[in-house]
Amino acid sequence: MFSFNFLVRALVAAVLSSFSLAIFSPFVSLRRISYLGEAFSHMAFAGIAIALVTGLNGRPVTLIFVIVLAYLIGWLSKRYKLEETNTITIFLSVSMAFAIILISLSSAYAFDLSSYLFGNVLLVNSGDLIWVGIMAVLSLAFIIIFYHQLFYLSYNAEMAQFLRIPVTFVNHIFLILLATNIVINLKAAGIILVSAQLILPAATIFNLVRHLPTVIALSAVLAVVAAVGGFALSWWLNIPTGASIVMLEFVFFLISLALRKRA
Repeated sequence: MFSFNFLVRALVAAVLSSFSLAIFSPFVSLRRISYLGEAFSHMAFAGIAIALVTGLNGRPVTLIFVIVLAYLIGWLSKRYKLEETNTITIFLSVSMAFAIILISLSSAYAFDLSSYLFGNVLLVNSGDLIWVGIMAVLSLAFIIIFYHQLFYLSYNAEMAQFLRIPVTFVNHIFLILLATNIVINLKAAGIILVSAQLILPAATIFNLVRHLPTVIALSAVLAVVAAVGGFALSWWLNIPTGASIVMLEFVFFLISLALRKRA
C-alpha cells in the first residue's frame, strides 16, 4: 500500500507540474521570453543555496529571492537605460556564482541540492503535492480570467495599451506567476529541466496549429501525456523521471517537425 501511494503521489506531481508549466508555454513562446524562464530557474539556485546555508524553509526563501531579483532587474534596466537581456545575464551569472560560494561553505547539502538541480519527482511529499496542485489551479484560473488581455499582450502590446488594457498589471501578475511556477516545480522538474518544459510543449504544437486556445489546450495535453509516458519509462528503465519527460517531449517536437514539413 505504501509503495502504491508513493507511486501515485509521484505520478500526480509529474502530471500537475507539467500541466502547470505547459499552459504558460504558448505565451512564453509568443512573447519571446523563453530566456526569462531559464533565468528565473537559474536565479532560484541562489535562493536555494541561501535556504540550505541558513536552515530556512527553501520554498518561500527562493520565491522571495527570485521575485525581488526580477523587480530589481526591471528597475535597473529602466533607471539606467540598460539592455534588459544584458542585465538578466549579469544577474543570472552573479546569482550562480553567489550560490556556488554559499554551497561551498555548507557541508550538508549534496542530497537536497541534487534533487533541486535535476529534479526527482519520487521525492515529492504530500505537502509538495499540495503546493504543486495549488499552483496548477492558480495558473489555469489566471489564463482563463485574463486570456483576452494576455492575447493582446502577446500579439500586439501597443494595441493592448490603445484598448486601455492594464498592461503593466497583467504583465506583473504573469511574471510573478511564472516565477512562482518555476520555484514551486523545482523539486519535481529541477532547475535544469523546468525551462525546457516552458518551451517544448508550445514549440511542438505551434508547428501544427496556430489557433491560440487550441495551442494552449494541446500543449497541456502533450505535457500530461509526456509526464505519464516519461514516468513509465523512468520506472521501467530506472532513469531520472524529469529527464525522461523532457526527452519524450523532444521526440514529440521532432515528430511535429516532420509533420510540418509534409504539410
